[in-house]
Amino acid sequence: MSNCLICQSATEQWMDSQIKIAKEFVVYHTCKHCGFTSKARRFFIDQAAEKRQYDTHQNSLENEGYVTMLNNFIDTAVMPFIKSGNALDYGSGPEPVLQSLLRQRGFDVAIYDPYYANDQNVFVKDYDLITSTEVFEHFYSPLNAIERIVKRLKKAGYIAIMTQFKPNDQATFLQWWYRRDATHVSFYTLDSFRIIEEKFGLIRRYTNHKNLLVLQKR
Repeated sequence: MSNCLICQSATEQWMDSQIKIAKEFVVYHTCKHCGFTSKARRFFIDQAAEKRQYDTHQNSLENEGYVTMLNNFIDTAVMPFIKSGNALDYGSGPEPVLQSLLRQRGFDVAIYDPYYANDQNVFVKDYDLITSTEVFEHFYSPLNAIERIVKRLKKAGYIAIMTQFKPNDQATFLQWWYRRDATHVSFYTLDSFRIIEEKFGLIRRYTNHKNLLVLQKR
């Protein structure tokens, strides 16, 4: 029995009979308290395989659907809360599209990505805004990663997050497309985010109860 990576409560272990990695059905651990679900560590793919998958993403300024999605993210999760300042896009991907779009709105934007923009100098600065789109689900050690982000946020600064929230029941989870990506290892509920908020002194300012969350540092 392993403990929840978010709240340290007991978890339930169960198997996904539809997905195999290395000829073994994938196993998950779901927290009995906050609902956070993590893929068992032995099913994490290696960094080379992970990067190969990221390299296939068509996330560019020429991809109209992707640009529209990010502009909607900015309109919903950024502009109603903060309209200028210095920002960090954490997990910017192969092409920093969100950086370009935020600059068009007047933000001064730095980027970080462990594969494509691994500049540790961004972590010696503090930011008014940190964005992270489709990144939290990749965190192997979510609390460590979130702590690193929060430390770089100014007081009263905002974190705008996009990640698909986990379905409440196991049957729905087993039909959920989001779990099929081999690089997705951490799946959050709003209850698990509530615990994250308490741990790191954050205030929830917005959620659409689907995939967007805006948090403000106390």
